[in-house]
Amino acid sequence: MPTPTIAGTTPGTAPATGTPEGEPHDERAFRMRRTQEFMDAHELDGLLVFGADRSDRYDAGQYLFRDRRYQHFVVPRHGEPTMVAFAAQVAAQHQLTRERGLETWIEDIRVGSAPELLPRIAREKQLGGGRLGVIGAGYGSPFYPGGWVSRSVWDAIGEGLPDATLLDVTRDYGLVMARRSDEDLEHIATAAAAGDAAVEAMMALAAPGLDETELYAEGVATMLRKGMRVTWMLFQTGLDNYAWGEPTWLTRPERARRLERSDMVWAEIFPNYAELNTHVNMSFTLGTPPAETLRCAEVARASYEAGVAAVRPGASFAEVCAAMEVPLTEAGMWHLTPQFASLNPLLSGGGSALGIRDHVDSFAGAYPHADGHPGPFFDFEIEPGMTFSLQPDARLGRRGAIVGGVVAATESGCREFNTASTRLNSVEV
Repeated sequence: MPTPTIAGTTPGTAPATGTPEGEPHDERAFRMRRTQEFMDAHELDGLLVFGADRSDRYDAGQYLFRDRRYQHFVVPRHGEPTMVAFAAQVAAQHQLTRERGLETWIEDIRVGSAPELLPRIAREKQLGGGRLGVIGAGYGSPFYPGGWVSRSVWDAIGEGLPDATLLDVTRDYGLVMARRSDEDLEHIATAAAAGDAAVEAMMALAAPGLDETELYAEGVATMLRKGMRVTWMLFQTGLDNYAWGEPTWLTRPERARRLERSDMVWAEIFPNYAELNTHVNMSFTLGTPPAETLRCAEVARASYEAGVAAVRPGASFAEVCAAMEVPLTEAGMWHLTPQFASLNPLLSGGGSALGIRDHVDSFAGAYPHADGHPGPFFDFEIEPGMTFSLQPDARLGRRGAIVGGVVAATESGCREFNTASTRLNSVEV
């Protein structure tokens, strides 16, 4: 099989995120134009796009064709693309969409095994001896550091295309996807607003004695009513809580906790609209926050403001991470979650769990091989149209607070999308 190589990271001349002056915006043309320029810059004859199993993290096929998630594609530099779908239901849904007068972005849909069909289609399009960029064979996010194409599939592709040069372009194409149009930014605003609505709905319902499941369901239902795709929430309760993650009653059979009179709710909410993902981090207390919690909230807010000031074209992802660490370092606090994450796609995240071994009693002894991650997984230059989650949490020992919101880099700085989640809130009891 051909030896896989890594494409160079020089992106060439970056196109603007807007539409040429005087022309109406065409989102499909915008994305295909940027993809064509990417292939030109990397001297590629086409792309082999492997669908990922979590489109909120990376799904180039969905970005290109706004169709069913997780499918595979052959995208020639010149000519019509082809989808390889997992079942005929994908084509049936596509046909029904057209019958109803709705827009589709792909015409040629075939059903079958991707390892068998992708090489055959590439040869059919005269790409069998060409330079093909592969999306899915390399770094795609902190969750996919080695990609999502299995060895057996990779071997089959190589055997089917023995004369092709296959280059992993997953990470580089992710940066193409990351520069979103003004149209996409308005969809992100819709998603972020649904996140704020979920925060407000949970606050309105929260009361001593309420079961966690009822509060979680209210947040999810609020977003569903607004047309969001909702995968899950990271959700915790308790003032004395140094953990993070989905509630454990979702992962094993146990009783959910009930809220108490002096309590705290923490969450990371993921409303997804038009397959554009947002991360909305928030916390609120039942009753007046204790002084220690208030102090943590002040530091978390200072970190958020530092992030807003640092997000701008020309800055690096790592520079924003560093700016957001300063308020915590000066206050002698630690944080569990990443303070900063890229979105659409989720290419990188900042350091996490920095200081947990020093600040949480007995943690180091109980988990001698568990420690934080000190820095970003992948550093890159921020460009207009890129979207991010500011999600600072600040902790003193076992207590803390988390705030956050979705932002986008603009030509002149940073656009904020959230309001309800950017400060610690409290509910009267």
